[in-house]
Amino acid sequence: MGLEITRKKDGSLRSKWWYGRFTMNGKNTTINLGVEIKGRVPNTLRKVGDLAFERSRTQAQVKLDGLISEAHSQKNAEKHLEELYALKSGSSIEQIPLVGIESCWLNLPSRKRRTELWEKNQCTTLRKFREFIGERHPAVKYLSQVTPRMAQEWLRHLDELGYAAATYNDKMHLLKGFFERMGQDAGIGRNPFSNCPTKLKTTVHHQPFTLDELNRILQHADGVMRSIFIVGMCTAMRQGDCCQLKWDAVDLLGAFITVHTSKTGETAEIPLFPALREEIERQPRTDKYIFPKAAKLYQCKNFGISWRVKQVLKAAKIKTDLECEDRIQNATVKGFHSLRTTWITMALSAGVPMELVRRVTGHSTVEVVLKYYFRPDREAFRSALETAMPRLLTQGTAPAADQSLQELDRLAREAPNLDKPELLERLKALVDQVAA
Repeated sequence: MGLEITRKKDGSLRSKWWYGRFTMNGKNTTINLGVEIKGRVPNTLRKVGDLAFERSRTQAQVKLDGLISEAHSQKNAEKHLEELYALKSGSSIEQIPLVGIESCWLNLPSRKRRTELWEKNQCTTLRKFREFIGERHPAVKYLSQVTPRMAQEWLRHLDELGYAAATYNDKMHLLKGFFERMGQDAGIGRNPFSNCPTKLKTTVHHQPFTLDELNRILQHADGVMRSIFIVGMCTAMRQGDCCQLKWDAVDLLGAFITVHTSKTGETAEIPLFPALREEIERQPRTDKYIFPKAAKLYQCKNFGISWRVKQVLKAAKIKTDLECEDRIQNATVKGFHSLRTTWITMALSAGVPMELVRRVTGHSTVEVVLKYYFRPDREAFRSALETAMPRLLTQGTAPAADQSLQELDRLAREAPNLDKPELLERLKALVDQVAA
C-alpha cells in the first residue's frame, strides 16, 4: 500500500501522474491521484529526488492518505447505518451494485407508460454515469458509496461536454430522483444529488409556420413525406404518432381520429379534415399502419424521418435553426413539431374553444397549451383581439370599415356640388384610407 509511478521498459515515465495503491474490502485498488510528477525522477522510489520531485511526492501522499481515510470512514458509516436499519426494521440493507443501476431503474414502477426510446435514452445517461464513476473512483462498487463530491464531479463533466441547460437539468433530475427513490433500503444515507442546483435555461419554443411556408412544404415533399406532412398539418399530432397512425384509429364513417398519444398516453380526438381523408383513402389497406413505410423508418431508424423532414424544409428554403450562446448546437425553432404549434395557434386565433383544442392535442392542462404552443405573430394576435374585444376598445367609436362606408356615403351625397379636382382628391383619399 503506497505511492507508485508507471514506467516504460526503457525506464522513462509511462504516465506523468502519481498513482496510489491500497486495500479495501480485501481487494487491492490502484487509483490515479491527479498529482503530477515534477522534477528529476530517481531510478527507484526508495531514493530521494530533487526538491520539486519530493514536493510532488508529498502532495501525492497527502492525497492518498485522504482517500484512504475517506474510504474507511464511509465503510464505518455504512456499517453503522446497516446496524441501525436492522434494529429498526428487523432486516438488513440490500446493497445494490453500481453495475446494476440501469436494470434497477427499469424495475422501478412508473406512473406513466414509458416509451422504448425514452427508456433507451435514460438508460444511456445512467450507463455513462456508472462508467464515469467506475473510471474516476474504481473503489466504488455500490450505490451507497456514491458521495456528493462524486455527483458534483459528474455534473462538472457534463459542463465540460457543453450540454445545454435543459439537457443538463434532465440528466441531473434523473439521477437525483433515482437515488431519492432507492433511499435507505439501498443503504443510501444521503442523496448525493440533493444539494445540486439546476441551471437557468433559455427556453426556445417551436415557431408556427406561415401559410406560405406550409404551401412550400407541400410543393417540395413527395411520396411518404408528403403524406406525413399532411397528417401533421391536419391533426397536430407528434411525429411518431403521425408515422404510426393505425387503421383502427380512424373512423372514416364518423370522420374522426382517436389515438392515445405516445408521449403522455392521453387520448386525442381529432376531426378528419377532407385533405387528410383523401390522403388516407388513397392508401392500400395492407398493414395495420396506414403509412407502413413511414412507420418502419420511424421504428427501425429513428432519425430517418427526422433527416427527411430537414431535407424538405431545406428545399422549401425555410430557416429552421436559431443560434444560442448556452448551447453546443443551434436551437431548432422550426421542424415537424412546428406543425403542432401551427395548428394550435391557428385554432386559438380563430376562436376555437380551449377545451376543443385540448381534446385534439391530448394536453392535460391549459397552461401547457398556452405556454408552449400558442405562438401568434403580431398581426394574428391583433386580429384575434379585435375579433374578441369590444369595438370601442380596439377600433374607436366606429370600425375602420364602417368609417369608410360612411365617408363613401357622404361623398356620394356631396358629389353634385363638388368640382372635378376636389372630387378626385376626395376619392383618392378614400382609396388610400381603405388600402391602409
